Amino acid sequence: MRRLRNHRAPDPDPIAAEGFDRSELEGDAIGPVADEIPWLRPFGADIPGPVLWDSGTEDEPEAARALREARALAALGSRLDAVLLLRRTQAEHPLDPESGVLLAHLLEQGGDAEGALAELSAAIATAADPLPILVKRGELLARVGQPAEAERDLRDAVRQRPTFAGAHFHLGVTLLRRGRASEAADALREALRLAPDDPEGHYHLGEALEAKGELAAALDTLERAARLLPGDGRAFKLMGRLLDRLGRTDEAMVMHRRAREASIR
Repeated sequence: MRRLRNHRAPDPDPIAAEGFDRSELEGDAIGPVADEIPWLRPFGADIPGPVLWDSGTEDEPEAARALREARALAALGSRLDAVLLLRRTQAEHPLDPESGVLLAHLLEQGGDAEGALAELSAAIATAADPLPILVKRGELLARVGQPAEAERDLRDAVRQRPTFAGAHFHLGVTLLRRGRASEAADALREALRLAPDDPEGHYHLGEALEAKGELAAALDTLERAARLLPGDGRAFKLMGRLLDRLGRTDEAMVMHRRAREASIR
């Protein structure tokens, strides 16, 4: 009889030498493996970096806890988790206006403009001071292509509180996008009277003045915007276009170059 030898066996195997096959026994566990994970796992407090979660206090109201945790999730990039947390809280009891505004913002980020508008409307109905939320709804309506509804909300906000610069600003931007440059300039001037150092107000006023054909005044306004926000290339780009229209080609080239430099920072 032919004699076989298992060359993988570290020691002589007389049974295998007689021709018996032991392959069905190979690979069986020889005993438990020690768990080394506890020895390798560091303490969380020793890991450098920002604190990812704040457990709060035991007496913290449920709504406040949900808002705090949703903000933390959103800051970490977990938008959907933040939405689910707020929705779960909403199913048990109505959200407070601040949570509703956050939920609306998260829904808009996810492309659900209709849901965001519904949450802002609900927050307006329950807020002690609904006017800032009314302005947010008007701003969102303008962004999603409903300028008539946006103008209605923003004019309502201006009527309720004439000293609120944000209402005048967003009304001016909405009117500008509707092609009503003269009315837009009036609204933006009022916004800048109330908040004179707002670079966005100066930029959009420059746009409105250009649309009206007041190029020199638009250029002065845009220079102010560029000084207030030097890292934003929009003002430089629009100034370059205005200088081209005024025939000041060399100065226009400088502005276009500065706009390109700002865009790659």
